[in-house]
Amino acid sequence: MSGYSISQATIPAPRQITSTYSLLHLLHPVDDSVLHLPATNPQLIEEVVARVGSGATGWAIENSRLLLAELAEEPFARFDRKSCSETRLVEAIALWVVLRLSGVRSITGLLSAELTNAIRERIADNTTVDLLLRYVRATHANFTRELFEFRETMIPAEDQPAMMRSISADLFEGMETLSASVTEKFATERNRWFAGSVGERFELVSAILKGKPIDTRKALHQLRYDLTLHHVALILWQDEITPDSRRDLETTALRLLDQVGCSSMLLLPAGPGRLWAWGGRATDHPGELRRSAKPMDLPAHVHVASGLPGDGIAGFRRSHQQAITAERVGRITEPGPSRLCDYGDLELVILLGNDADAAADFVRRELGPLAADNRTMAALRETVRCLLDNERGVATTAKHLHIAKNTVVYRVKKAEQLLGRSLREDHLRLHFALYLAERLGSSVLAKQGPAAGLEHSIRAVSS
Repeated sequence: MSGYSISQATIPAPRQITSTYSLLHLLHPVDDSVLHLPATNPQLIEEVVARVGSGATGWAIENSRLLLAELAEEPFARFDRKSCSETRLVEAIALWVVLRLSGVRSITGLLSAELTNAIRERIADNTTVDLLLRYVRATHANFTRELFEFRETMIPAEDQPAMMRSISADLFEGMETLSASVTEKFATERNRWFAGSVGERFELVSAILKGKPIDTRKALHQLRYDLTLHHVALILWQDEITPDSRRDLETTALRLLDQVGCSSMLLLPAGPGRLWAWGGRATDHPGELRRSAKPMDLPAHVHVASGLPGDGIAGFRRSHQQAITAERVGRITEPGPSRLCDYGDLELVILLGNDADAAADFVRRELGPLAADNRTMAALRETVRCLLDNERGVATTAKHLHIAKNTVVYRVKKAEQLLGRSLREDHLRLHFALYLAERLGSSVLAKQGPAAGLEHSIRAVSS
């Protein structure tokens, strides 16, 4: 993590620091808002704050996000730094580091639950225990190095040798405790995963998704699903995992696939609170959820991402990959009331916003003052976009937004003044910019506060 900025604020370095616990009080994040955006359980964050303080906790969360980019190369390329599970794993390790420096000797219950969930997803991704341990150790080593660099910056030279010995002893023992816990959890979860047919079916589906040659007749026998059909893929997940999570996800998937006309269905658990699903038809393409006449009516905390219909094995793979992309992009766009992330609905965002910096630059150039991230400009953007959506129909726009026609006219004139041109000029570019601003929100609008974090990067979720 070389090059990461460390907040030195105006805190003077004390002349005598005799413990690593004292060092923790000097740690602070550059952006205090990270405490409000944890990837791990908020209750875990509260526990760590109570033990080490908000400064050290924020430092751990902030640096865990920055570290993800460094872990994306070999030998960890197969780990998906864009996924929420990877963010949670690295953040959990960072929180363990500061807990260990505070004197905590064993993995706490809340931290143990976070590690277990992360390991379950790694097993579902065919990760070996050796690779997982290398990843954990590399992550732990980076935080250790960062603390050593911090020590050199903030601690008087005469106190540094004693502090280095203290940090080294604490974190060496902490790494041993963490490695033992990860190894034990991996063995338990792997046995649980492969105890039944789920693991075998998951391995077969994984081979299909990777493009490996398979015997469709054998696959039909093992999966009870015909790969030669016309398919549509769904991914379902829950914010809060409950004892009924699997049943809720499966029931929802079956209902939605039936809703778009599927006669055959394949459901596959893909981790805690997560389900992959496919539906197939023999005579025609299944419908698209976004075009369904029936409301989604999803259970609380259930989210759905859907791909486009496709044919045969290639369509089976492509629709699933589209659902994955829709999920990643949908997580940072404004969620709809149905909590549906549909690839077809998000396709323009995916195609136009694939480069985060370029997308933000395009929106800000095209909209000018209209790109300001505040309520007034948001109302003007919404009105202009709705007007363009409705082919400049003032009455239709007023009805859609539930405002007076005079209000529409006033807002349009105000927007044209801010743009410095008529809405008829380069209206296609303007329409695209407004669309991206609506879907991507603060990640492409002109900032009025600290720069947005990595969680707002389109590149981090759609590539």
